[in-house]
Amino acid sequence: MLISHTHNFIYTKTMKAAGTSVEIYFEDACIPPWHPTSRGHFIDETVTAVGVVGRRGLVPEQAREQTTWYNHMSAEAIRDLIGERIWSRYFKFCTVRNPFDKVVSYWWMSLSSLGAEDQYRYQTADLSMLREEFCRWAVISAEKVVDRHTYMIEGHVCVDHFIRYENLLQDLKVACDRVSYPYEPQRLGAYKSEYRTNRRPFTDYYDADAIAAVQKAFRWELEYFGYQLECQR
Repeated sequence: MLISHTHNFIYTKTMKAAGTSVEIYFEDACIPPWHPTSRGHFIDETVTAVGVVGRRGLVPEQAREQTTWYNHMSAEAIRDLIGERIWSRYFKFCTVRNPFDKVVSYWWMSLSSLGAEDQYRYQTADLSMLREEFCRWAVISAEKVVDRHTYMIEGHVCVDHFIRYENLLQDLKVACDRVSYPYEPQRLGAYKSEYRTNRRPFTDYYDADAIAAVQKAFRWELEYFGYQLECQR
């Protein structure tokens, strides 16, 4: 998550929707150029007069109580910490993605916790095996991927703009224009994409039970954003 006092914006971070890429893109608006902070995929919680960058990466158990700003924290927690005056005045935005695609991406990321031998088995498997394993997982785990707490408070949308994964560059430009930040799409990196080694369309992964599980877990997103089980070009 990000807060920029120079550009007056708050960025709440969702899962598996180019959230890290967009976060790093806007990060410079939240850290003074002279600040001794290591940049990259992982970053410590950074708070200065310019803004806030939440800790990116897992928070060690021993540091959890000392960490105020962190990955994927809820919009309500950010609002309560920053205060209603700034929250209501700043431009708030986040990224979203078709839930059917998002769940497949999350599943691939979850496989990174397996041992090397099991990871290799999935990386070299044919689609029929992947579909069977994914569908079994999705039926019981799709709800784990729901993260609407990052853009809703008490059942209401609380951000001003959504950057759709499927319309990334165009929606990124809208956010840049709104907060007077340079639009330089060539700087937008790609992070965590290495987990998904099979690039077949996400529509190929689903059976009827997995579809029903995602529909149940993401009913609100499917209705609000109009997402469907189809590849959006």
